[in-house]
Amino acid sequence: MKLPGMRTVAGVATTVAALLLLRAASLAPVRDMDGDDAWLRLSWSARPERVEQCRRRTDAELAALPEHMRLRLECTGTFARYLLQLSVDGSVVRSDTVRGGGFRHDRPMHVLTESRVLPGRRRVIATLGRLDSAVVTPSAGSDATSPPAANDREAREHDEQLRRTEESIPPRLTLDTIVTLGRGDVLLITYNGVRRALEGRTGSP
Repeated sequence: MKLPGMRTVAGVATTVAALLLLRAASLAPVRDMDGDDAWLRLSWSARPERVEQCRRRTDAELAALPEHMRLRLECTGTFARYLLQLSVDGSVVRSDTVRGGGFRHDRPMHVLTESRVLPGRRRVIATLGRLDSAVVTPSAGSDATSPPAANDREAREHDEQLRRTEESIPPRLTLDTIVTLGRGDVLLITYNGVRRALEGRTGSP
């Protein structure tokens, strides 16, 4: 009986610790004067997208359900996995699969990695691509015969799915940039949740 509570406490503690590390990384100087190499640092937190397998119920199936359960789409799903890749001058230096936190992977994903790179003018490409796809299977029912109330519910379902999508990370993100890194410089790559895009900044040359 105590196990779910322990899992909840552990999950919260892990999330808080990850957020503190990300916060510290985002505030840290983007220049490391102690090393001969330059660094690529990826640091962000973002919510993964829920990927669903959906089937459209027919009008007859909807009519057989209680009023409060009449959702046009019958969906099951999970939260997406993403492939994170980092390349320098055409060579892949990091490739990882990342997921959201928590037992069900429904919490924000926390990315915090560092990779060495030789100083100089470098082309850096960072990509984050969703590995899982959503599927909607059409039904044999005709929407044209659906009553207005059913159509209104379907519109609300669509709006709710759109809202969840907009709050999550996009299916694919790419940052393709050319930077000149000196000894000890750091290129910091983060995720801008407002622009829904990866961004990069470096220390002073």
